[in-house]
Amino acid sequence: MKSRLTILQVISQRHLSGAERVCLMLSEALQSRGHRVILLCKKNAAMLAEAARRGIETRTPGLSGKFNPLVATRILAIAREVGADVIHTHLSTASQWGGVAGRIGGIPVISHVHAMNSRYFFMPANLMVACSDGVRQHILAQGVAPERIITIYNGIDAQRLAGLPEAAQVRESLGIGPDTPMIVCIAHLAEKKGQASLIRGVARLKDKYPALRCYLAGIGENLAALQQLAASLGVAQQVHLLGFRNDAVALMKAADLVILPSLGKEGLPLVLLEAALLGKAAICSNIPGNNEVVVVGETGLLFPPGDDLALADSIEQLLSNRPLRLEMGVMAQQRAETLFTISAMAERMETTYRQVMGQP
Repeated sequence: MKSRLTILQVISQRHLSGAERVCLMLSEALQSRGHRVILLCKKNAAMLAEAARRGIETRTPGLSGKFNPLVATRILAIAREVGADVIHTHLSTASQWGGVAGRIGGIPVISHVHAMNSRYFFMPANLMVACSDGVRQHILAQGVAPERIITIYNGIDAQRLAGLPEAAQVRESLGIGPDTPMIVCIAHLAEKKGQASLIRGVARLKDKYPALRCYLAGIGENLAALQQLAASLGVAQQVHLLGFRNDAVALMKAADLVILPSLGKEGLPLVLLEAALLGKAAICSNIPGNNEVVVVGETGLLFPPGDDLALADSIEQLLSNRPLRLEMGVMAQQRAETLFTISAMAERMETTYRQVMGQP
């Protein structure tokens, strides 16, 4: 078995978000292990700039269209040109046509399922990889044979978390002191992310914690509705919508708690992995994906999706008990360093590539 693999990473991205970041980090990690990685993606400036920053070779052959079989032809042509040993696809369109290309060309294909998707687009692959057990169970429930899908947890590049500004510096930039209770939610501003539940939870705490500050970082279609909700509940001075922040990780480091109140359909949220590696206790809704990162009572707390009373109670429980939340943060970091690093993910993925290459 050859030691240096040529790996074609194919992603039909729309923007630079969770799956895209995983693909980029994995590509970089595989390169550092001595493999050649070629990234096929759409002509997205942010994606291409980030790939260039990481030293990843890219091609933009045109990957749009679930009814465009030319996509498969383009993928196969590049795979043959570079002598790809394996094709690793991400997201539905890339997985559909990348799987077809592999079947035609006799090249093993691994399709990565990053969310609660339909099995249809991933079926041409030799093997599916789910980012969490919750996603795997979702695919199995659609009738896929258990041996056709495995779980490999997403990983985070821990080095990316080094060199962050001190918490006091970040808090000063926000106009708050070192002892101000501070909670952070990093997510797209969409109804399914549950920020409305968080704002209602903050409203329940405003009398007991008048100094509490809640920062929502992200952009999205729900911005105006969330601003109106905060104003109507009298917490506009406590809830701050910051828009897109390229220092979102620094915000988490400065916070007392990281909150993710999603209403459903999470794969394995990178924000929770980052929070854990930062040593932060997290409070999130009890849904698949979330509950594989947060171990209730050990690394954080879980609450029923949409239950703002339970969310408020969880926030109060940890804000009022600093030793407990610090202990949870230590345990979260220890667990993340074992399960959720990009090096662990790359090692498992390389082993999986070699397994599918050895299959007929």
